[in-house]
Amino acid sequence: MSTIKKSIIAGSWYPGNPSTLRREIENYFHAASMPEIEGEIVALISPHAGYIYSGQVAAHAYSLIRGMKYDTVIVIGPSHRVAFHGVSVFSKGGYETPLGIVPVDEDLAEKIVTISPLVADLPGAHLQEHSVEIQLPFLQVALGDFLFLPLVMGDQDEKCL
Repeated sequence: MSTIKKSIIAGSWYPGNPSTLRREIENYFHAASMPEIEGEIVALISPHAGYIYSGQVAAHAYSLIRGMKYDTVIVIGPSHRVAFHGVSVFSKGGYETPLGIVPVDEDLAEKIVTISPLVADLPGAHLQEHSVEIQLPFLQVALGDFLFLPLVMGDQDEKCL
């Protein structure tokens, strides 16, 4: 993998120790009770705060997809630190958490940049951003190995797009 985005929140927003992190997420899953959902789950909405505040809510969402297989998981989060118009994709490499590296679906990243003038490869938008990263340990525990496409949303004013 060419570019690995190191975690900026492990040890503060969620545990930095892999076994502690996995155990905490498993405890959240254990406490989550979800009704049976009919149909195929194609999207989830999950908070992006530290696990002490959002972990149990996130577990309710991610428990719905535990053990499932997806070609690619697209994770979309807002940009908190970098101002830009449109959407930024992290197009090569992967994101690292204490549970390992989640590889980017580089083919899909290339296609989405080619197809949409609203999407650009702006690596700086991802460097200090937590909204996508906070989702990954839950996904790692729920799904195991998977490819993902990280998207960070900038200004969405249609006049600017």
